[in-house]
Amino acid sequence: MRTGLKNNIAYSFFDPEIGVLKDMIALITPDHVGMFRESYGGILKMVFRLTDCDRSAIHTLLQFYDPGLRCFVFPDYLLGPLMEDYVSILGIQIRDQIPFHVTRAEPDVLGISRALYLSPEMVKEGLKEKGKLPGFHLSFLEANAKEHAAVGNWKTVCALIAVSIYGIVLFPNQKNFVDHNAIRLFMQRNLIPTLIGDVYYSVHNRNEKRRGGLVRCCSQLLFRWFMGYLPSRGAFVQIDPSVKWSFRLMGLRADDIAWTHNGLAGQDFICSC
Repeated sequence: MRTGLKNNIAYSFFDPEIGVLKDMIALITPDHVGMFRESYGGILKMVFRLTDCDRSAIHTLLQFYDPGLRCFVFPDYLLGPLMEDYVSILGIQIRDQIPFHVTRAEPDVLGISRALYLSPEMVKEGLKEKGKLPGFHLSFLEANAKEHAAVGNWKTVCALIAVSIYGIVLFPNQKNFVDHNAIRLFMQRNLIPTLIGDVYYSVHNRNEKRRGGLVRCCSQLLFRWFMGYLPSRGAFVQIDPSVKWSFRLMGLRADDIAWTHNGLAGQDFICSC
């Protein structure tokens, strides 16, 4: 197994402005948090900003990617995101493994209306175009969430917050804009296969010719996934934070890794799709 690294490749990640999302989330009263979680899983915990240390961890992880094996190759073990890992992190089940295809077709106004609990007229009014794709500006979704929170329409509030998280954090594309494809994924309620596909495609695409650049996936979720496999106690967590991630990771062996990631011990795994 590979024990050394080639020259470092420079990567960058989406850095969404989450201030508006935080304000929207604050609209949810404590007695309606359960309603949100029941409908949309644990996506609220993905609304956080990566610190410099977090980014350094992901950047170091990507240096270990092997295009031939399509996984992260460390001196004593291999790692690669599983759909079950993301299911456990987000608390959202896999409906099917049918690939999601982006489209430039006209938005399904009635379908969006039903999913967001907004009138078709309001949906039509809010749909704009950015980057040659239709969608909603985050300001439109925020304004509607505040309006419906004021009158206690909590289903609408939760839906507007959820679709905003889909477009700004989980499937980022344009700044402060939730595009049509993120809306479609929200409506299908089967985001896990696409999240996994985004990781493998974007990491492989940026690494295949060792060119680096922008990794187009949800970096917050990739970070949470990676941290879930690392030791949570002992010498590893006591290492001085100033020590580079490359040195921390090179010292780990297979026995140190938390292979039962997020309590998945004993569950069946999807080996192909």
